[in-house]
Amino acid sequence: MTDRICILLCVDENYRRQAGVAVSSLARATPGGLDVHIAAFDRDRAASAAIFDPLVARHPDMSLTFHDLDASVFDGLHVTKAFPRSIYTRLIFDRFLDPAIERVLYIDADVVVCGDLRPLWSTDLGGAVLAASRDPFRQDPEQIGFAEDEPYFNSGMLLIDRARWRQEGAEYAILDLLAARGRELPWMDQDALNMVLRGKVRFVGMEWNYQPRCADVPPDFLQLTEADYRELRRRPRLVHYTTSHKPWNEAFRVHYSDLFFAAQDAAGLPDPLRSRRPQNAAERALAVKTALRWRFPGAFRALRRVLKPQAAARMYRAGPQG
Repeated sequence: MTDRICILLCVDENYRRQAGVAVSSLARATPGGLDVHIAAFDRDRAASAAIFDPLVARHPDMSLTFHDLDASVFDGLHVTKAFPRSIYTRLIFDRFLDPAIERVLYIDADVVVCGDLRPLWSTDLGGAVLAASRDPFRQDPEQIGFAEDEPYFNSGMLLIDRARWRQEGAEYAILDLLAARGRELPWMDQDALNMVLRGKVRFVGMEWNYQPRCADVPPDFLQLTEADYRELRRRPRLVHYTTSHKPWNEAFRVHYSDLFFAAQDAAGLPDPLRSRRPQNAAERALAVKTALRWRFPGAFRALRRVLKPQAAARMYRAGPQG
């Protein structure tokens, strides 16, 4: 396996700047030997150059290649505002990446890399098709035929063995499933990935795909000891801003927003994203609530159990094993 790390991002124009932040953060956290590939639809080449050319100049040991795809490649697949066609791009990486690349590390564009990726890159997959981190927030797994305690992964970070991916026929199996059932799968491509690759995944720690809301749930929800929970909360390796609440929209209600804006400042984007401040009393209350959830998580959870017992029972149930 080569010492150079092959990174794949798949974006549309709505996430061009976020991808710039992600690439800048991974280059700073993992110096040397990065080959970044960005698959895109309808790319504005001038706008892309303004963001990414300076990044490559600042990190001479990082290469960056764009793969401009025809939007018609996914005609017939279900697309929504929350799940645009770019989500399917990672499923066809085998069509445009150099066949000599043995493994690829896919990351979503809404991430900030906080730690060196080499320990993840060197993970022994042990015959698995890919490595991924467990997603403790997937509720009602029976919707996709999974048992309550069956491990389910978040697809925002995937370390893929290309030979095993081909052997399993994963690309076409997943696309066929999405064509047939995409409209009924709540998490669409992520559900399809889990269904097709069931039992063929090497699970790695959640520090490699850390969702900010993990900071709000108790350790047993994440199947962690108190000490491991505190360490994870304090030092995630890759922060993935899941859900509709993003730092560039509502920093006042998203943990780790400061990491995103620090990474953006370091990236030197020509047109940086700025989060609006709370506009009214309700949003100011949300800002206070977010701060309290961060500073006093145990007390906040206890209060929630008293004031909203049913919601708390569901939210703080023990997460699936894995």
